Amino acid sequence: MFFIGIFGIETKQYEVKEVSNVICKKCGRMSSYKLIKQYNMFHFFFIPIFKWNIRYFLISRCCESIFEISMDYGKELERQKEPIINDNELTELNFDYGYLKKCPYCLAEIDTNYKYCPYCGHKIN
Repeated sequence: MFFIGIFGIETKQYEVKEVSNVICKKCGRMSSYKLIKQYNMFHFFFIPIFKWNIRYFLISRCCESIFEISMDYGKELERQKEPIINDNELTELNFDYGYLKKCPYCLAEIDTNYKYCPYCGHKIN
């Protein structure tokens, strides 16, 4: 029974940096992105041994859209001091909440049947 807590596998993620003064690919507003790095890690006595399944994401501050980017492009953004975002590298991740969606203007959760946001009045695409 002593060996139960000796090793383990965890999924970790952390914010690498913030990329400012960009135009959001989803809503077209001037905003910033959070560069997120996610990976699985094997540890032995809480000492990290190796990492695998490394993935990078950009999260928009304005509409909270999540974009996955390639590992090579993620490493490049991580190294650059003033990174420049290439919209062609961004792949939007869509999460279906069933009967709810977010208004891209005010970020309120609304029913999927609405054509106009009941909170801000903008047309929903």
